[in-house]
Amino acid sequence: MKTLVTGGTGFLGSHLVDRLIEQGYQVRALARKTSDLAYLKTTGAEIVFGEAEDYESLVSATRGVDIIFHAAARVSPGWGTWQNFENSIIKGTENLLNASIESGANRFVYVSSGTVVGKAAFRDTPADESADYEVEFSTDAYYDYAKMEAEKIVLDYHRQGKIWATVVRPCMIYGPRCRLLTDRIYLSAKLFPVLPGKAEAKIALVYVTDVADCIIAAATHDKSGGEIYNIAPTEVITFRDLYDSMARAIGRAEIKMHIPLGMISATAALLEGLYRMIRSKEPPFLTRADIKFIKDGMNIDNSKAKRELGWKPKISLDEGAKLYVEWRKAQAMKKKRHR
Repeated sequence: MKTLVTGGTGFLGSHLVDRLIEQGYQVRALARKTSDLAYLKTTGAEIVFGEAEDYESLVSATRGVDIIFHAAARVSPGWGTWQNFENSIIKGTENLLNASIESGANRFVYVSSGTVVGKAAFRDTPADESADYEVEFSTDAYYDYAKMEAEKIVLDYHRQGKIWATVVRPCMIYGPRCRLLTDRIYLSAKLFPVLPGKAEAKIALVYVTDVADCIIAAATHDKSGGEIYNIAPTEVITFRDLYDSMARAIGRAEIKMHIPLGMISATAALLEGLYRMIRSKEPPFLTRADIKFIKDGMNIDNSKAKRELGWKPKISLDEGAKLYVEWRKAQAMKKKRHR
């Protein structure tokens, strides 16, 4: 069976490519011509070039494919213009849906995000798939809002019978090749071992290979068409747990020092101002959206995926942190050998 993975050079997309190949699928990966293809070239996947905003490139990329995994998206919470997110996520998803239909693809899997439920994820009771969309349209939530709108379009296409489609909502993903959350926690635990505030907010953290496995399960389960599946942990995890697991994996003592969130937020605001002043397209190391996430966390229920797909996370937090640190060490050794 032939599959197409969009965002194949990205963090989740590259791991999805790996897992599909391991399970015997033929994999075609869609990438931008400007993307770093170094890792993707080692996987054995067929690489094709195209962009979500370029419809004709998508028709070519989807031709002869059975299952489409749409894992590409602009990911920079709190940074960028609405037009950037709208074009990449909303219009790009609709382009890919229509190209998939034109090419005769059988199934379409949309990789959404647990953030689409907005404030519903901040409550004591975990939000399940029936939770209302509670995302406010604001600069900090452009990504969440765009993912929500794209998710609605995908489900509407399925309801209209245009294409078989399902939606998966990974929440907080960590593991090797992560340039956002995991890299930042690692660097913080290693270089500046201080907790941001009390770090007690619940977080919906799942190791990347477990996320990829759930996505594949949703794609191959006959009854998952038109459904939504949250990809979240079974146990309660906090930001403090994540910092402590990373510290142990690095070989440091558990982190006990704290910095008030207000002070960190002020620092983030200053960094944002400086980056805007120099017109940087890339976000700073820390943004106010990041601080808001640390403060509010994310409380998501995963029971539907466990019940209907037979999925559950396999990698514990300590094991995942250890695997990530081992990967960092291996990358450092590679760099030394190539000098």
